[in-house]
Amino acid sequence: MNHLIAEIGSYPFDKLRKLLSTISPDKKKNPFINLSIGEPQKNSSPEVLRILNENKKLYSQYPPMDSISDLTSAYKHYLNKRFSIKNLSDENILNLGGTREGTFSVIQSLFNRKIKSKKPYILMPNPFYQIYGGATLLAGGVSKHINLIDTNNFSLDLDSVKDSTWKKCQVLVLCSPSNPTGSVMSEDEILKVIKLSRKYGFYLVSDECYIDIYRKNPPKSLIEVSFKKYGNFKNIMSLHSLSKRSNLPGFRSGMVCGDKILIKNFKKYRSFHGVSIPIPIQIASSEAWRDEKFVLNNRDFYNENFYLANKILDYKEPDGAFYMWLKTENGEYFSKKLYKEKNIVTLPGKYLAVTKNGKNPAENYVRIALVHNKKIVKEALEKISDIL
Repeated sequence: MNHLIAEIGSYPFDKLRKLLSTISPDKKKNPFINLSIGEPQKNSSPEVLRILNENKKLYSQYPPMDSISDLTSAYKHYLNKRFSIKNLSDENILNLGGTREGTFSVIQSLFNRKIKSKKPYILMPNPFYQIYGGATLLAGGVSKHINLIDTNNFSLDLDSVKDSTWKKCQVLVLCSPSNPTGSVMSEDEILKVIKLSRKYGFYLVSDECYIDIYRKNPPKSLIEVSFKKYGNFKNIMSLHSLSKRSNLPGFRSGMVCGDKILIKNFKKYRSFHGVSIPIPIQIASSEAWRDEKFVLNNRDFYNENFYLANKILDYKEPDGAFYMWLKTENGEYFSKKLYKEKNIVTLPGKYLAVTKNGKNPAENYVRIALVHNKKIVKEALEKISDIL
């Protein structure tokens, strides 16, 4: 067996199940509410599902590794409308089985094992989506973590990274809007990491699956800033998905846009890896990427939930995504108490971070996914208020 698998830590939800396994909540007074997972509960577009059902006979065909022509056109339409990227070449884009598969696979395709003796690094935020760490380990890389500064809107503490670390960096993984904090990188921050990438020669992998879920101002994409400043996507792979944008996590449908040299290498990797999107899902995805009205309504849905969070808990909403990153005295203790007394499940923040310099930066936080309708969210927030 692959010896590296034994070195991967438990997944956050495995830790959560273990934490809550001995607790018997009061189920009579409190209906079960799961706020631990970022799975949209609002219905997806009826038109998208109609198109999917209309083409179900095409499940009998092997899907191509490349996207069908209409889906490629839909990608280009989206990238132009959302990020003002015009005249995009097919060589700059490729479909993905969602950003989870995409991020994992992109890291495998970028990491150079031939220089493993020099122990090159893959840098990532802390806290972070745990796939980044697992992908790094299985690629043969060494994870290095950059803390998010909680006193500065959870921005990346880039100034804490030493010159010697940047020199050993092969890949910097980013996530904006952030999972779990909801923080958004400013254009200046993005430009700073692009300049660092060009100076030290490392790649940028940007997980942007939440980029269309925001409060007021549309978050900037790495490809958007790079195209505006330099007219190209050198060293950049920007990943997007329909899971959050269009409430279609079951589609496992996304795409990557970026440096055509990196895309070419990644495409070759995926031709052996074997991930492809079924044709009916590709056809329906084309509609979803063009449907801006649904996305607007989706944002309103989440913004109403954050309005409730502000009203009930005096919680300042994040700039993007749909998570509350709630500070408590102790995240694990809070999650256990909330489950026992109110039958509500949340995710302790420490499960999404690593200890650095003797401290876990997410020790006192819990991640709360505001993905349910207003009635359920209101009930949950009022019960959380009781615990606080």
